[in-house]
Amino acid sequence: MEQQFNASLSYEAYEQKGYLNEDFRFFHIKSSESADIPYHYHDFHKLILVLSGDAKYMIEGLEYELKPFDFVLVNRHCIHRPIWNQEKTDSQYDRMILYLKDEFLLKYDLLDSFKAATEKKSSVVRFSGSISSKLYDAFKKIESDINSQDQIYKGSLRLRIDLLNALISFSEACITEANCFDTSARYNRKVIEIIDYISDNLSGDLAIDRLADHFYMSKYHMMRLFKNETGYSIHRYISEKRILLARDYIGAGMPATSACLECGFRDYSSFSRAFKNQLGILPSDLKF
Repeated sequence: MEQQFNASLSYEAYEQKGYLNEDFRFFHIKSSESADIPYHYHDFHKLILVLSGDAKYMIEGLEYELKPFDFVLVNRHCIHRPIWNQEKTDSQYDRMILYLKDEFLLKYDLLDSFKAATEKKSSVVRFSGSISSKLYDAFKKIESDINSQDQIYKGSLRLRIDLLNALISFSEACITEANCFDTSARYNRKVIEIIDYISDNLSGDLAIDRLADHFYMSKYHMMRLFKNETGYSIHRYISEKRILLARDYIGAGMPATSACLECGFRDYSSFSRAFKNQLGILPSDLKF
């Protein structure tokens, strides 16, 4: 079914909980059967190197057809879903995955590639053969470091250095290689416009009727279209994006009451209740 490395906590467990306590985590996964994975998001960044398989990735309303040696950048808090169909091919869906804590990337100034993905509205990077080969070797070095060490040495300096070298090489390639970001994703233009508008106006009035008026759409058609393209209702999407933003604000030192208002909630009780429902804790219980 699946092969994984660095398995003290499984890949599935991280996917389900969405949080990362370590600076990074590496997995090499080979899936021989199709799977139905729901839309979800993480509190960490994800970098995937696709090696083989018939796979797609859905990220914030964009659908990407993946090819071998594509790199997929999934920013923290981005709603996404992988799809693979092993009935169409004899090959496994084989990929290497790095989970990367936001604070870790900030510490080493390695967020540029993830920022570029946001700016270019593309989450898939496709390099020339020579660069892809170099980066594949760098990922294999990380895997070799992990597999060759006893459990007590998993956090060794050598592993960290090889990881940083791989991330630096990837970031540099994203900057120096023209047109490496894939622009062929399938999407519904209206849904992308709605997503962009919501992202730019989380502190404002995002009532369904107001959104429908702004985009000159029937609210029922708008809600149905958005759900079909993203897997989320508009109401749930707005609420969860606001809570995640509020969590970042509070983590940066903003009082919870101020974060409540900055993120579009009109009263603290509804904010606190939504926060608890989504994250499992009250805003006052946050510890960073």
